[in-house]
Amino acid sequence: MNTETVNAENAETLILELRRFFPVSRERLFAAWTDPAEVRQWFGCKTCVDARVDLRPGGSYLISSKNHEDEICTAVGEYREVTPPSRLVYTWRWEGDSDWDGVESVVTVEFNEQPGGTEMHLTHRGFPSAESRGRHEQGWTGVMEKLGDFVQG
Repeated sequence: MNTETVNAENAETLILELRRFFPVSRERLFAAWTDPAEVRQWFGCKTCVDARVDLRPGGSYLISSKNHEDEICTAVGEYREVTPPSRLVYTWRWEGDSDWDGVESVVTVEFNEQPGGTEMHLTHRGFPSAESRGRHEQGWTGVMEKLGDFVQG
């Protein structure tokens, strides 16, 4: 997995990039990422308690999960681009978290066919702070592990 920070000084340029290979088709991976029934089975630090997806440009999503302290955290945003099965672009913010007031971060997920499976390339940019970027690196890395277990299980 490759993670890179471009600039830790400016929230608009704080970038997190992760890549991971999954030995499944990109159609399978795209479905796991976008079907709310599937998202509920693998997303979040601990347990996903709710997932709602209106999968179209301009459509919204909501994902609520329990963190390691059993607090419910809710991520919300709007889809900017939906190109099955190769690409998703959507905004991301934590609901009810004042650090995210006025911050619009953007997540891009690309599903690239490779021999024997799919490389997923996730780019998340626009964090409110370098500390937030670091927490998201841990979170997204954990989510990818859970996703891998789910799609291969």
